[in-house]
Amino acid sequence: MIAYSSSLLAQDIHFSQIHASPTILNPAMTGLTNSDVRFTLNTKSQWNTVTKAYKTVAGTADMKLGFLPNGDVIGGGLMVLSDKAGDLDFKTTVASVGISYMKSLDKGENYVSFGLSNALVTNSVDYSKIVAFDLEPSIQAGANDRITYWDVSAGIGWFHSFNKDYAFHLGVSVFHLNRPYVSFFDDQSNTEGLFLFRKWTVHGTGDLKISKKSVLKPSFIFKDQGPHKEITIGTFWKYKTAKDQRQDNPTSIYFGGWFRWFAEKNYFGRDAIVAAIRFDYKKTYMTFTFDINISSLSRVSFGAGGPEFSVIQLVDFRDENDRPKKVECPAFIY
Repeated sequence: MIAYSSSLLAQDIHFSQIHASPTILNPAMTGLTNSDVRFTLNTKSQWNTVTKAYKTVAGTADMKLGFLPNGDVIGGGLMVLSDKAGDLDFKTTVASVGISYMKSLDKGENYVSFGLSNALVTNSVDYSKIVAFDLEPSIQAGANDRITYWDVSAGIGWFHSFNKDYAFHLGVSVFHLNRPYVSFFDDQSNTEGLFLFRKWTVHGTGDLKISKKSVLKPSFIFKDQGPHKEITIGTFWKYKTAKDQRQDNPTSIYFGGWFRWFAEKNYFGRDAIVAAIRFDYKKTYMTFTFDINISSLSRVSFGAGGPEFSVIQLVDFRDENDRPKKVECPAFIY
């Protein structure tokens, strides 16, 4: 028998890769690129060894839309996401438009950005795949199998460069500002858990040169959504393989590892080790990540959390002389 509840206590869809999903992590990252357009593709598969795999695909495109007379920048972007989870084919489809405002405070040493995202979200479920002795009465009576709602998110970022070798950034984003109603059921006698919890995200990344060809890129993410909390801490080690290190985009390879913990009300535990490898060639960045599950679920998952793959492609279509240079975005963020 399968039990149903009108409460939704699940966490949002999210990716393990901090550097490879910037606009999904924080709307303030929208347009934060020195190229004309940035395209990003992320794919993720989870829990293949435990249940029907969770599969997520997201694509984004963002760019600078225009420069204001004082040198500040307006950025814009689009994002589409599709997620399918579980035996009942619970689907989430997201289409969002983001806008950002970016400002260099002192010729690039300090840089701030603000972002806002508006998304149209659709959730659907296939009740015909339920295997149970008794169905929930509301399902038998014809419950909704599809809902659509508007979702608003915002963020802020601060970037500081000590010099060309040392820099860091900090960001804060909040999702579901309008707390949309997300129940499939029409009964509103008990509305607890029927509105999405706001999700707060605090994140940071550093760029620390340790030799002529090596750079450490430590990073962290803290997420807080309703009863769920999660923190991920780790680093990339970047090795520049190109002979000429003066070029803007030297060929590089990265190896990385992160540790992720979670907290649920009065319980704190370990979740996963995230192992990653990345390869940069000119303006194409490819990353492969694998979550190694070390929670209590590892007994049935055999440690296989799931693979994740991403590609960031930077595209320049304007002549170098025609590209405004009043504000140079910090390049170390991805």
